This record gives sequence, C-alpha cells and structure tokens, in this order.
Amino acid sequence: MQILLYLAPIILVIGLVATGRVPLVRASFAGLIATVPAVVVALHGQRDLAEFFLIESLKGAWLAWHAIAVTLAGLTVHHVIQAAAPARQTEASEAAPVSPHRRAYFLSFVAAGLIECAIGFGVGFALAIHGLRRLGVAPLPAIAVGLLSQMLVPWGGLGIGTTIGAALGHLPLHDFGLYSASLMPAFVAVLLGWFWWWSHKLKLGLSLANMPLDALWTAAMFGLLWLGNLYASVDSAGLIATAPLVALGWLLDRNRPAVKTTLRVALPYLLLIGVLLSTRLIAPLSQALQSIAVMQPFDDMPVFPWAYQAGVMLLLTAIAYGALTLKPRQIGGILKQTWAAGRIAILTTLIFLIMARLMAASGIPAELALAWQSVAGEQALLATPLFAAVAGGLTGSNTASNSLMLPLQAALAGSAGANVLWVSALQNVTGSLFTPFFPGKIAMACAFAGIAGAERQVYRFVILLAPLLLAAAVLLTLFL
Repeated sequence: MQILLYLAPIILVIGLVATGRVPLVRASFAGLIATVPAVVVALHGQRDLAEFFLIESLKGAWLAWHAIAVTLAGLTVHHVIQAAAPARQTEASEAAPVSPHRRAYFLSFVAAGLIECAIGFGVGFALAIHGLRRLGVAPLPAIAVGLLSQMLVPWGGLGIGTTIGAALGHLPLHDFGLYSASLMPAFVAVLLGWFWWWSHKLKLGLSLANMPLDALWTAAMFGLLWLGNLYASVDSAGLIATAPLVALGWLLDRNRPAVKTTLRVALPYLLLIGVLLSTRLIAPLSQALQSIAVMQPFDDMPVFPWAYQAGVMLLLTAIAYGALTLKPRQIGGILKQTWAAGRIAILTTLIFLIMARLMAASGIPAELALAWQSVAGEQALLATPLFAAVAGGLTGSNTASNSLMLPLQAALAGSAGANVLWVSALQNVTGSLFTPFFPGKIAMACAFAGIAGAERQVYRFVILLAPLLLAAAVLLTLFL
C-alpha cells in the first residue's frame, strides 16, 4: 500500500495525460497534490512538515527558474526573428543540396537540428515540416520524416532539459552530457533507417550513392556532438554539432541564396553561436563570467551566473538582433507573443520540478527503486527504457520527463549496482526521443502541416518508430 502511495503522483500524471482529455497543466497539478500525502508518509514524522514543504518547494522553483529563463529567452529570439524577416528565414531553410533526397536529409537532420538546439520548443519541427511540404511531400509523410528534427532534444533549447536532469540526479553536468552523446549512435542508426525507408517510399531519390553520404554526414554531426560535450559544454554542444554542417551545406549548394540574403537570415544564429562559443571555449573569459553576479540561494542547488547562463545569452542575442532590425512599436507585440506561447510550458515546468524535488528530498525514489529491485531482481534495469519512453511520450518535454523519472532511474541504478551516469543518460536520451509522440506535439505538427485535427492518421504513420527506438534502448540496457 505504501509503495502504491509513492507511485500515485507519477501514475496520476501519466494516466490523466493518457486520457487525452486533461491538459498537462492540470495533470501536473494533480500529481503535485498527490505528492503531498506520499511525502508525509515517506518522512515518517522525522521533519517539520511546514518547513520541509516550504524549503523544498523553493528549491524546486529555483531549478525551474533555470529552465524558465531559457524558455522565455528562446521564444523571444524566435519571435524577434519572425518579426524581422519571416520570409527570408523560410528561404534560408532551403539552402541545401539539389536532389530531393539530399534536401530532405539536410532539412530533417541538420538545419532543423540547429534551430532545435538554439531555440527548442518544437521550432525545428516546424522548419522541417514546412521545408518538406515545399519539396512536395504530403502532410502525413512530412510529419513522419519531420520527427527526425527532434533527435537532438537532449541539447535542445541550449540543453536545458539535460542541465535540469543533472541537477535532479546530482550528476556532473559535463559527464552527463558526454554519456548522453555516447549513447546516440545506437538510436541514430534506427532514425537513419527510418529516413531511408520514407525516402524510398516517397521516391525522393534514395540511391546507393546517397546512403553512404547520409551516413558520413550523420557520423560527422554526432562526432561533433561528442567533441562539443567533451571540450565545450552541454548548452553549446548541439550548435557545435550542427552549425558547421549548415555552413558546409550552404557552400556545397549550387543553388544557394546570395551571401547578403543568407547573412541577414543567419545573423541571429551567428550572434548566438559566437557569444556561446567564445564564453565556453575561451577559458579566462569563461571563468571570469562565471564569477560575476552569481546567485545561489541554496548550497546544494545549481548556481545561476547572470553573465554566463545560456538563457541570458539567448536574451542578449534577441536584444542585439532586435535593435538592428525591429521598430520600437513591435516590441510590445513580441513580448505578448512570447508570453502566450510560453506560459503553459513555464507553469508545467514549475509544477513538475517542485513535485520532483519534494519526492527526491523525501527519499521516495530510493524506496521505489529498492521495491522494484526486489521484484525484478537482475532484470530491474530493463524497465529503464520503458519508464523513460512513457514519461517522454506523455509529457512531451525532456525537462518534465527527467523531473518525473531521473531521480527514480538514478536510485534504481544505485540499488542494482549499475553505473548511475549510464542509466541516467539512457533515461535522458530515451525520454527525449519519445517527446515527439506526445499528443500535444502531434497536434502542433498537424497545425504546421495544415491538417489540424488529423492526429489519429498521424499516429498511424509514426507509431512504428516507437517500438524500434524502444528496442534500441533495451539493447543498450543490456550493456550497462
């Protein structure tokens, strides 16, 4: 009975979202309410309840602020770019090789990946779908192929979900990012096969010459991703992996736009990449910025260095680009758009992280891990991919998925004697790869493709990918 009480918050959130009738905000709030009695029982009267709930809720809110800052800044950048040059931004996404297959690959894997890493929030998904539709791909297949734009979600929005996951699991962020990047090739093999199958089905020009070229570009991207995590940081690794390939693709494109047009469209991303890389790779500058205006209200929580944090870099990019391209009267509209687009994500992030912090601080994940270990024995870790997939698929957010499951997965790894970093990285990557299956993201994709209300038809096109990704995750678990 006690274990069921501990599981109730997670089961309630997943169950309510799975009905398709309860918005994520309400489901997360119901989970938070269910957390209260579970925490009271778990504490066994050993703590002052009022003080515990107050302090741990504030700690959860502090963690949430790190994600909220990136969300607000990323959406601001996106709306500034749209307001400044929406037509030219669309044109830039077509700066790719000539054949339909090469253009579809470049859009889905590279260009959309860059946008997703810089901004997050499914903006890369929109780019991929719109680009594929312009190639003549029908709406449903465009969504199925556009899913590939979400494979870099652990590094999306400047890696905020991975950063939060490291904080929740008390893991070194550098190692956590590197381990996550090291797991990606197994999943990418599945995703590349998915793309080839659709390219053949849609007659985009799949050939024996194209396949090794796709593999070479993909290997280059994930090699850069690994190096970015090794030598730079999680928040810049996704840009390091994709930006050089976007530039190379533009150089190789015989039909590329004029340099002036390209620079106008690319300017905000060049500003962001320049600021991020200079502050991450130049050691004296990095160390200096990390020591300026540092906030840390809790000793066991991450710091927020105002001069260094990724969200601040995004906001500076928005301000700089907006000053060059916008009129003052446009600013109010952009701020309203940002708040309208981000308020639900902000609220759910806040609720999930308070809920996660209360559960973790009361020891619930450790007790659940021990209980599952006693039932499943040596096979306990095989549930790791399933837990991650369910959390990712039913929340649509890497941050929310890690909030729900990463403390439990880390505790499970500890009780099973496995490497906590590897198991946590598997949670991070698997949960992220299942976020595109979230009903809200599928609905968003339908809107992007101009077929609002066609969610059921979309699921028939994309659902086959889910068991393939899950099988890859299970195979990886066998080697952990």
